[in-house]
Amino acid sequence: MMALEDQIAAIEGMSARERKAEWHRRIGTIAPPAFGSGLLARALAHELQTKAMGALSKADIKRIKTLGSGKGSTPATDLKPGTWLSRTWHGEVHQVVVLENGFEYRGALYTSLSEIARYITGTQWSGPRFFGLKSPRLGKLVVSANGQ
Repeated sequence: MMALEDQIAAIEGMSARERKAEWHRRIGTIAPPAFGSGLLARALAHELQTKAMGALSKADIKRIKTLGSGKGSTPATDLKPGTWLSRTWHGEVHQVVVLENGFEYRGALYTSLSEIARYITGTQWSGPRFFGLKSPRLGKLVVSANGQ
Protein backbone atom coordinates (compact mmCIF):
# COMPACT_ATOMS: atom_id res chain seq x y z
CA MET A 1 0.00 0.00 0.00
CA MET A 2 1.24 3.47 -0.88
CA ALA A 3 1.99 6.02 1.80
CA LEU A 4 -0.59 8.74 2.28
CA GLU A 5 1.66 11.37 0.69
CA ASP A 6 2.16 9.15 -2.35
CA GLN A 7 -1.59 8.57 -2.69
CA ILE A 8 -2.23 12.33 -2.58
CA ALA A 9 0.53 12.92 -5.12
CA ALA A 10 -1.07 10.30 -7.36
CA ILE A 11 -4.39 12.18 -7.18
CA GLU A 12 -2.63 15.41 -8.13
CA GLY A 13 -1.28 13.67 -11.22
CA MET A 14 -4.69 12.41 -12.36
CA SER A 15 -6.77 13.93 -15.11
CA ALA A 16 -10.26 15.24 -14.32
CA ARG A 17 -11.78 12.06 -15.72
CA GLU A 18 -9.51 9.89 -13.56
CA ARG A 19 -10.38 11.94 -10.47
CA LYS A 20 -14.09 11.42 -11.11
CA ALA A 21 -13.51 7.69 -11.48
CA GLU A 22 -11.45 7.69 -8.27
CA TRP A 23 -14.25 9.53 -6.48
CA HIS A 24 -16.76 6.91 -7.61
CA ARG A 25 -14.42 4.10 -6.54
CA ARG A 26 -13.76 5.58 -3.08
CA ILE A 27 -17.06 7.29 -2.22
CA GLY A 28 -19.46 5.10 -4.17
CA THR A 29 -21.36 7.98 -5.78
CA ILE A 30 -20.94 10.09 -8.87
CA ALA A 31 -18.69 13.08 -8.24
CA PRO A 32 -20.70 16.24 -7.51
CA PRO A 33 -21.08 18.16 -10.79
CA ALA A 34 -20.23 21.41 -9.01
CA PHE A 35 -16.80 20.06 -8.10
CA GLY A 36 -14.16 21.20 -10.53
CA SER A 37 -11.06 19.10 -11.00
CA GLY A 38 -9.08 21.00 -8.35
CA LEU A 39 -11.80 20.79 -5.71
CA LEU A 40 -12.31 17.12 -6.50
CA ALA A 41 -8.59 16.51 -5.91
CA ARG A 42 -8.74 18.31 -2.56
CA ALA A 43 -11.87 16.40 -1.54
CA LEU A 44 -10.23 13.10 -2.44
CA ALA A 45 -7.11 14.07 -0.49
CA HIS A 46 -9.30 15.01 2.49
CA GLU A 47 -11.03 11.63 2.29
CA LEU A 48 -7.68 9.85 2.31
CA GLN A 49 -6.42 11.90 5.24
CA THR A 50 -9.60 11.37 7.23
CA LYS A 51 -9.42 7.61 6.75
CA ALA A 52 -5.72 7.52 7.62
CA MET A 53 -5.68 9.92 10.57
CA GLY A 54 -9.28 10.27 11.66
CA ALA A 55 -11.61 13.22 11.42
CA LEU A 56 -11.23 16.45 13.34
CA SER A 57 -12.79 16.49 16.78
CA LYS A 58 -15.71 18.79 17.51
CA ALA A 59 -13.35 20.88 19.65
CA ASP A 60 -10.93 21.28 16.74
CA ILE A 61 -13.73 22.25 14.35
CA LYS A 62 -15.03 24.78 16.84
CA ARG A 63 -11.52 26.20 17.31
CA ILE A 64 -11.07 26.55 13.54
CA LYS A 65 -14.42 28.30 13.22
CA THR A 66 -13.48 30.67 16.03
CA LEU A 67 -10.14 31.47 14.44
CA GLY A 68 -11.79 32.04 11.07
CA SER A 69 -14.43 34.35 12.51
CA GLY A 70 -11.86 36.87 13.67
CA LYS A 71 -13.24 36.73 17.20
CA GLY A 72 -9.93 35.55 18.57
CA SER A 73 -8.81 32.26 19.93
CA THR A 74 -10.54 30.14 22.49
CA PRO A 75 -9.36 30.46 26.07
CA ALA A 76 -7.85 26.98 26.01
CA THR A 77 -5.49 27.98 23.20
CA ASP A 78 -4.37 31.05 25.14
CA LEU A 79 -3.05 28.95 27.99
CA LYS A 80 0.69 28.81 28.28
CA PRO A 81 2.41 25.45 28.75
CA GLY A 82 3.16 24.90 32.40
CA THR A 83 0.00 26.63 33.61
CA TRP A 84 -1.79 24.79 36.42
CA LEU A 85 -5.57 24.71 36.49
CA SER A 86 -7.42 23.67 39.60
CA ARG A 87 -11.04 22.85 40.22
CA THR A 88 -12.77 21.47 43.27
CA TRP A 89 -15.54 19.07 42.34
CA HIS A 90 -17.63 17.32 44.98
CA GLY A 91 -15.04 18.12 47.62
CA GLU A 92 -12.09 16.76 45.63
CA VAL A 93 -9.40 19.00 44.14
CA HIS A 94 -8.56 18.27 40.50
CA GLN A 95 -5.39 19.78 39.04
CA VAL A 96 -4.44 19.92 35.38
CA VAL A 97 -1.14 20.96 33.82
CA VAL A 98 -1.19 22.66 30.41
CA LEU A 99 1.30 21.08 28.00
CA GLU A 100 2.49 22.17 24.55
CA ASN A 101 0.04 19.84 22.82
CA GLY A 102 -2.56 18.99 25.41
CA PHE A 103 -3.15 18.57 29.09
CA GLU A 104 -1.90 16.27 31.84
CA TYR A 105 -4.29 15.10 34.49
CA ARG A 106 -3.23 12.52 37.08
CA GLY A 107 -0.49 11.13 34.89
CA ALA A 108 -2.61 10.76 31.75
CA LEU A 109 -2.50 12.95 28.64
CA TYR A 110 -5.63 14.52 27.19
CA THR A 111 -6.14 16.58 24.06
CA SER A 112 -8.82 18.83 25.55
CA LEU A 113 -10.04 20.17 28.85
CA SER A 114 -13.51 18.94 27.94
CA GLU A 115 -12.24 15.35 27.95
CA ILE A 116 -10.92 15.85 31.46
CA ALA A 117 -14.12 17.54 32.64
CA ARG A 118 -16.13 14.65 31.20
CA TYR A 119 -13.83 12.15 32.95
CA ILE A 120 -14.24 13.93 36.29
CA THR A 121 -17.98 14.56 36.15
CA GLY A 122 -19.12 11.64 34.02
CA THR A 123 -21.10 13.99 31.81
CA GLN A 124 -20.58 16.40 28.92
CA TRP A 125 -18.97 19.68 29.99
CA SER A 126 -17.18 22.54 28.34
CA GLY A 127 -13.66 22.10 29.71
CA PRO A 128 -12.80 25.84 29.72
CA ARG A 129 -16.06 26.55 31.49
CA PHE A 130 -15.55 23.71 33.97
CA PHE A 131 -12.13 25.05 34.93
CA GLY A 132 -13.44 28.63 35.17
CA LEU A 133 -11.65 30.00 32.11
CA LYS A 134 -14.85 31.61 30.84
CA SER A 135 -15.78 33.12 34.16
CA PRO A 136 -16.77 36.80 34.00
CA ARG A 137 -14.98 37.20 37.33
CA LEU A 138 -11.65 36.89 35.49
CA GLY A 139 -12.33 40.22 33.79
CA LYS A 140 -13.30 41.90 37.07
CA LEU A 141 -10.03 40.75 38.58
CA VAL A 142 -8.17 42.05 35.49
CA VAL A 143 -6.85 38.53 34.88
CA SER A 144 -7.07 36.65 31.61
CA ALA A 145 -7.36 32.92 31.19
CA ASN A 146 -3.58 32.68 30.75
CA GLY A 147 -2.94 34.55 33.99
CA GLN A 148 -1.74 37.83 32.49
